[in-house]
Parts: sequence; C-alpha cells; structure tokens
Amino acid sequence: MEIILVDDGSTDGSAALCDELAEKDARIKAVHKENGGLSSARNAGLGICKGDYVFFIDSDDWLADKNVLSDFIHTAEQEDSDFVYGLMNTATDEKQVPIKAGKRIADDRLFFLSNPYLFSACNKVYARTLLQRLHFVPGRINEDVDVIPLVFCHAKKVSRLDRATYNYYSNPNSITRSQFSEKRFDMFKSVKHVHEKFTGTKEEKAAFYRNIFGFQIFSVYIEILKRTNGTERKKYLLRFCDLLKENEFDCFFHHAALCFLCDERFEKKLKKFAALSYLKIFYLANSRSGK
Repeated sequence: MEIILVDDGSTDGSAALCDELAEKDARIKAVHKENGGLSSARNAGLGICKGDYVFFIDSDDWLADKNVLSDFIHTAEQEDSDFVYGLMNTATDEKQVPIKAGKRIADDRLFFLSNPYLFSACNKVYARTLLQRLHFVPGRINEDVDVIPLVFCHAKKVSRLDRATYNYYSNPNSITRSQFSEKRFDMFKSVKHVHEKFTGTKEEKAAFYRNIFGFQIFSVYIEILKRTNGTERKKYLLRFCDLLKENEFDCFFHHAALCFLCDERFEKKLKKFAALSYLKIFYLANSRSGK
C-alpha cells in the first residue's frame, strides 16, 4: 500500500502532521505544494503514485469500515475490473445516512450512470493506467463531473460493491453550499466537455444525459432560486439561459423532465416540474425579446 498525503498549501498545522505520519510509516509519502485547490492536489498525487490501483479520499471524509480497500481490490482482481465503485453515506459529526441510490439494477454500468451522486472521484478504485489518460481541471468546482464519466467510458470492465463504503461529510459551509457564486456556472463547462466526448450504448447515453442535465445543470438553477432574489436572481437566471443557448443545450428541458419521471428517488416532483416550467417560460420569453 502507498498512501500519499497532499498538503495543498495548508495553514492549520496539517503540513507538520503529514511529515510526522510519513516519518512513522514508510508506506506514507507527504507532498507539499502551494494552494491550488482539489483538482491540483489530486493531479499532484497522480503524478507520483506507483501502485496498480488508485483510490481518492478527501480530507474531511472517511471510509465506512476497515475492510473497504481490501474489498475494493478483491473485487477488481476477481472480476478483472479497472473501475470499481461503491455506494455512499452522507455524514455529519453525529450520524451517517445512506444516499438514495435508486432501483438496484443488475447492470453495473447502467446503475452507475443512473446515479449522479456516484460521479464523485472518491469512493472508487481505478486501475492507475486508466487515469493516465485524463487529469482534473485546476480551479474548477464540480471538477469530478468533468472527468469521471470519461474515465468510466475508457474502463474495460466496471464493477460495484453494493453497500455503503464511504462517508461523505456534508459541510454546510462548503463552497457548493454557501452564497451563490459565478463559479457555479463552471458546471456548464464540465457538462459541455463530457457531453461531447461521452461514448456508450443508446441506453447508457440516455441515462447519462438525464443526469447531467436533469441533475447537474438543474442543480445550478435550483441554487439560483434558493440563494438569490430580486434583481440579482434575474441577472443569474439570464446568465443561466444565455449559457443554455451558447452551449446549444436546448435538450436540457427534455432530459430534465425525463430525469424527474424516471428517477423514483426524486421527491417533490410536482414542485420540480413547476420550477422547470417556470424556467422554460422565462427562457422563451427572454429569447424572443432578445434580453
């Protein structure tokens, strides 16, 4: 086992702790770099790792149990898989709650594509050779959406562990949960990138498009509604509509509607359809007026 701790310009004493752990255990390597964000940190680790397999874990998350990594590797070797994923819990300091994964379909590839929550880089074992094709885009939030679906496309065999293997810490103060920012529009860049390069069967593409439009892009719209109002909300909604047009995402409305219809996990379906209908009217009205 090789454990790479990436100190991404920390200022809280983590750098010293990384060095201390590396001195105690020869399997641990500490990497120190200027702050560059999560993508930059992952790329730094990928640049020096030498193992046959790679597993990412973010600094505030933890494994569901002590057997997770051995179970991942066992599955990869037994099934000759170069991409193995597990299910996830959303966690706080008090409890862990399984993230709804939808209907347990037998096809491991289709199950993955039907669950946008699984597009995270974490909670997966990859053959290291599979990750050499791609890198994470520095400075971009939601960077996983930009990379993981394409890694999935290149995988020769995909397998899953049908249990929660990872605790994802839900931080109410994280960048994706704070006041709405222009950075949230990075999602359009990521979706544009994977939309153009994704390959798969007709059924796989349908599941993938439902999720990148009905979940990923739609989530940006919902964040605008939740975290803005008045003239600021109108400004961001206009920007959202402009990006739909610029990226030729007219199919967004179709796939978003299908996402809500096909996915039994989504609650408040009528409310989501109402929000989507409002956006469609806003989109058409401003397209016609040229605003």
